[in-house]
Amino acid sequence: MNQPPTPVATPQQLEQIALRAAQTIRPGQCIGLGSGRAAHAFVRALGQRIHADSLDIVGIPTSEATAQVAYDSGVPLGTLDKITALDLAVDGADEVDPNLNLLKGGGGDLLREKVIASMAARIIILVGQEKLVPRLGAKFPVFLEVVAFALPVVSRKLTAMGATVQTRRRPDQSVFLTDNGNPILHAVFGPPPHHLSDPEELDRQLHHIPGIIETGIFLNMAHEILVANFDGSIEHRRRSPA
Repeated sequence: MNQPPTPVATPQQLEQIALRAAQTIRPGQCIGLGSGRAAHAFVRALGQRIHADSLDIVGIPTSEATAQVAYDSGVPLGTLDKITALDLAVDGADEVDPNLNLLKGGGGDLLREKVIASMAARIIILVGQEKLVPRLGAKFPVFLEVVAFALPVVSRKLTAMGATVQTRRRPDQSVFLTDNGNPILHAVFGPPPHHLSDPEELDRQLHHIPGIIETGIFLNMAHEILVANFDGSIEHRRRSPA
């Protein structure tokens, strides 16, 4: 028996949370611009605010695709050579758990996204309701940006840890490369139903494997999320103080 398709937030619903996030931007701010459907909707909404309110801001994109959306939307861009801190970063996520921990990297931009997140005083994540999970790893693998030279070595080490590992490929079966020129691995840990029992410990172990540049596990980084619910409502959640 065929399972009904999993609902996802519509472009219109993502536009609504993007507009909400864009209204929080203040003149003079430096903004990290994430990647993916929701983040690109935010960049377009930010462009509308710049046009309507003559808003003076600077954005730092997390991907070449985001840079193009920003250019098309009239959002001025800066570089990390001159910008040393960000007032805010707005991005999407593949999964969000109840503590606002994230799995990211489905678009292949996790390294630049984590660099930008590390610079931001405040991080807002925009997601559809389908991205909410009880525990990380429920729907998506852990995405890993890896040095090409070390790809077979890293794959063997992950397999020895009990993971099922795949190299991301393009539709023509060539190896997918990030904007940084690196391949991406997909690692699924544990038997079904999948989840990460201890994301913090797993992230620590992964960072000790030579050849792994960065992981898609984002812990204790997001401050707020805006959720586009399937019924058309918008939910605003904040991370509880530690």
